[in-house]
Amino acid sequence: MPGHISSGHPAASPSLAVLEVMVHLDLTSDLLPDDLRLLTIELPDDAPFAELATCPTEDDACLAAGQAFLNDGAALGMMVRSVVVPQEQNILLNPRRHDMVRVSLRANDAFEIDPRFFA
Repeated sequence: MPGHISSGHPAASPSLAVLEVMVHLDLTSDLLPDDLRLLTIELPDDAPFAELATCPTEDDACLAAGQAFLNDGAALGMMVRSVVVPQEQNILLNPRRHDMVRVSLRANDAFEIDPRFFA
């Protein structure tokens, strides 16, 4: 797709990350990877961040807003409201930003999703 940029999309908390995985991947317990990782990253305090004032709720509109942010390239990240839990935030990271190299990995832990989600 012309103009399409892939992006990192971290959640603000591990519990939100689990919910986002459950909603977006639609996996059964037997298809869930057994090598999931929970990554903790640190973002530079002085990096520019945008905020999506009005977050669209339809998938196509969300994708278009994200691509517009990535194509603009003015900020390292953009805070976006989670559609799954509207009171929570996700972060859209722009991998093409020069300051992406300043994002640091703080932890890389094995992670399992509780099988009761699939019961």
